[in-house]
Amino acid sequence: MPEEEELGPLPAGRHGFTREQVAAHQRERLIAGLAEAVAEHGYNAVTIGHITKAAKVSRRAFYAQFQSKEECFLAAFEVVVAHMRELITEAVDPIPDWPHRVVAGLRALLGFLASDPTLGRLCLVDSLTAGPAIAARFGEAIAGFRPLLEPGRAERRSPRPLPDSTEDSLIGALATLISRSIASGDAERLTTLLPDFVEFVLMPYLGPEGAHRLAREVR
Repeated sequence: MPEEEELGPLPAGRHGFTREQVAAHQRERLIAGLAEAVAEHGYNAVTIGHITKAAKVSRRAFYAQFQSKEECFLAAFEVVVAHMRELITEAVDPIPDWPHRVVAGLRALLGFLASDPTLGRLCLVDSLTAGPAIAARFGEAIAGFRPLLEPGRAERRSPRPLPDSTEDSLIGALATLISRSIASGDAERLTTLLPDFVEFVLMPYLGPEGAHRLAREVR
């Protein structure tokens, strides 16, 4: 998502931008404005007026881009999720072994959420109370992180198979723990939880000793 200082109002008059460029700029401003407004008021209390005021665009500009605040929220949610995926992919791609890929992915995720609690709150807190359509999309997005963990099944030495729901349970538990930290105002501390999260996530695949050893590496 563009930095806030990069989203100043368009210059008045003949600025030389195409209609498509103006629309794209306004859409970016509205997405950023929604994130700001939701952080201040909470999703249920946010109005179109709050969003357009934060974005510094007109209501007409809002309705040229979105039919409702729910549609605007979904657009913002998609931007944040896509950015998180990009950060995680960049972090894990250079790493050859699976356990350290998980460590790198968790580090990238926690670092982003700690650095921008507003977007973290939008994605992991407000999305759960913003209506059934958004909650359903949240579930789909969470499931999209399953491929990062599934290769761990090949690392498991125990003959007992893992339940099919293992990855969903781990990701859901992580999302809950992270959202609690963000909701309580402790997002900046998320990076300090990396060792605990590493041990928790890796334990079903590497066993207690292997997971603990990896967790000690990142303390």
